[in-house]
Amino acid sequence: MGKSFRIRKILAFRNDRFGEFLLIIPALKALRETFSAQITCVVNPCLKELAKCIPQIDEIVPWPNQKHTLREIIFFSNFLRREKFDLAVIFNPTKEAHLISFLSRIPLRLGYDRKWGFLLNRKIKDEKAQGKFHEVEYNLQLVKEIGAYAEDLSLRIELPQEELKKTQYFLSSQGLEPKNYIVISPFCSNPLKEWPLKNFLELAEKLGKDIRVVVTGSREDQERGSLFNSLKERGVLNLIGKTSLFQLAGILKYAKVLISNDSGPVHLACCVGIRTIVLFGNTKPSQSSQRWGPWGKDHIIIEKPKITQIEIEEVLENIRNFSFTL
Repeated sequence: MGKSFRIRKILAFRNDRFGEFLLIIPALKALRETFSAQITCVVNPCLKELAKCIPQIDEIVPWPNQKHTLREIIFFSNFLRREKFDLAVIFNPTKEAHLISFLSRIPLRLGYDRKWGFLLNRKIKDEKAQGKFHEVEYNLQLVKEIGAYAEDLSLRIELPQEELKKTQYFLSSQGLEPKNYIVISPFCSNPLKEWPLKNFLELAEKLGKDIRVVVTGSREDQERGSLFNSLKERGVLNLIGKTSLFQLAGILKYAKVLISNDSGPVHLACCVGIRTIVLFGNTKPSQSSQRWGPWGKDHIIIEKPKITQIEIEEVLENIRNFSFTL
């Protein structure tokens, strides 16, 4: 199936966490380049503004990543049916997403053969748990099933200039200048994938002697993250729970480097063009750096059988490799 197939309107479904969402960008490029179609993306409502920064997305439809009533599903499906989509691509397989694509009467429904995969009419086997490829590559394998292909496989978002100006003003108000600070992101959605918080605290304290450090995280992390307040005199700025995704993207864009567990901010950093040092515990193939590492060149991955085996000095040595004077 190639360009001769009459696909004019595409519905892309990825409404889970923002890191996973960002990793469909190269697949969206493939769909755009192959079919020159209008792309509408179903996203988690909290990602609506960030999704607007992806050039390949023309329209955004919010749909929470939660269990819905049958009435809500039917109402949403009727809304989508009126849009007359030619193709639905379900990047994160769920029974709801498959049912919605079916009830919306979308002629071509592409996804993975699981979670009511019988409702799809183009599907591939879901082998992601094996962790043999990167998540970006798995997404590309899915759209390749209908002949979609792209030359440029980079991650990229375009932040509004107005937002970047606000970020620059905020950084200046905190005594920060572009490329003179490091961002640390010590939390992630799975606590088992987190480097011990005491290690991040010691790392921030040591780095703070020579370069400014900004610590980020979600509102849910604020209580644990309050420990970083004790490092204020060391030049450590605690922004945990104080930034939107827009603001976080801007802060990352102007940073020297991001140091993080396997988490959404890693993929956001890749989208705004900064390098990362990412810490992994290789406990399962499905959670390894092979699948979830930073996408692109010039990133550093530190991976041990258990993330607790990564030493603070090892992280510092890798930071020195980024040509910092510590």
